[in-house]
Amino acid sequence: MYRGIVSRRYAQALWMYAQKNEQEDRVYNEVVALGKSFVQYPALHRVVTNLMLSSAKKAEVIATISGGAVSKSFANFIKLLAERDREEFLQEICLSYQHIYRREKKLLNVKLATVAPVDKEVEERIVRKLEAATGCHATLITSIDPSLLGGYVLSLDTYRLDVSVATRLQRVKRRLIETANNS
Repeated sequence: MYRGIVSRRYAQALWMYAQKNEQEDRVYNEVVALGKSFVQYPALHRVVTNLMLSSAKKAEVIATISGGAVSKSFANFIKLLAERDREEFLQEICLSYQHIYRREKKLLNVKLATVAPVDKEVEERIVRKLEAATGCHATLITSIDPSLLGGYVLSLDTYRLDVSVATRLQRVKRRLIETANNS
C-alpha cells in the first residue's frame, strides 16, 4: 500500500483517538518531539524498525524519544504500531498528524526569508494580512538568507512566493541561454 495513504490513515486515527481522550494538544507536542528526533538522528529509523527488538521494547524506545512519560493516547498508539509492525511509517505519521492538528486548530506556520532583518511592524502587518486572508492564526518564522540578493521568499504549507532578486536573475539567465540556443 502507498506510504502516504497508510501514514495519513494512522495519523487520522491518532487524531480522533487523542481528541476523544482530550489529549490532542499533548499528543501534538509528543509527535513534534519525535519528528524532530527523526530529523536530528537519521539512524533512529533503523532502531524503531529493527526486527531484533520486541514490540514492547520498540514502544518503550519510541516513548522515551517522544519525551519520556507520554500521554495515554500516544502510548496506546505506539503499542498498536509496534504490534502491527508499522513502525516504518512513524516519521510520516508524525508529519501527517502535525498537518491534521494545524488544519483542525486553524494554525498556520509561515516562513519569511529576507536578505536583511525585518522590523516588528512589518512582521505584524504580514501576520495580520495572512490571518485575514486565511482565517487562521499565523506564526511568522523569519530567517536571513544573503543568497537571495534582495526581495523575499514567503512559504506557507505547500505554497511558496519567491520574489527574490536571485530567482529573477536565474530566469533572465535561462531566457538568454534559450535565446542563444534558438539562434
